[in-house]
Amino acid sequence: MSRMQKWLWALGIGCVWMASARAQALPPAVQRRIDAIFSRMVDRCIVQIDRWWHDGQHEQLINMTYFVIAFDPHYIEGYENAGWLLWSSNRDEEAVALYERGIRNNPDAYDMYYELGQYYYLRKKDYAKAREYLERAIQYPCDWFVWNTLGHVYARLGERQKAIETWQELLRRFPMMPVNQMEAVRKNLRDLMTREETPSAGETSQP
Repeated sequence: MSRMQKWLWALGIGCVWMASARAQALPPAVQRRIDAIFSRMVDRCIVQIDRWWHDGQHEQLINMTYFVIAFDPHYIEGYENAGWLLWSSNRDEEAVALYERGIRNNPDAYDMYYELGQYYYLRKKDYAKAREYLERAIQYPCDWFVWNTLGHVYARLGERQKAIETWQELLRRFPMMPVNQMEAVRKNLRDLMTREETPSAGETSQP
């Protein structure tokens, strides 16, 4: 057994023990110490996930992500990275299930709604489904690119006025967004506002 395998076995046993200890009623001082040790163990797993990402060891990364989110269900980056790796390797059902798990565990954050919206927009070309999740994403504080993607989805669906309103709102909300992206949004607006019909696929710049 390699050193890494031994470390993973020890880590797994330790986390199982820690989870069992956390489920019991313990004196506050003991509970705080256990929580601190538990947090350090999870942090070490996340460091290893990052190494595997850069080393291209994606299967190990995915497996460790499932392990980590079992103990830290709010590890947003884990859902995002593992989900993308899953669907980009044609494991779509697993990716969607992971994103949906992320939504259940983080219902008040935009991230997982956006990831699923992106998945349906880019991967499946299911613009109606993408709209469903992106419209939910903007109900929460989010970044400019969420609004931008939603504008593109409306344009693809032929919902010209909604696309215009979404991009106008994007410019209003995010005056400090990257200049090149701001110019792309303005170009999309000019294109839509000077035509009677929504441009066909490919005539608006992609997010």
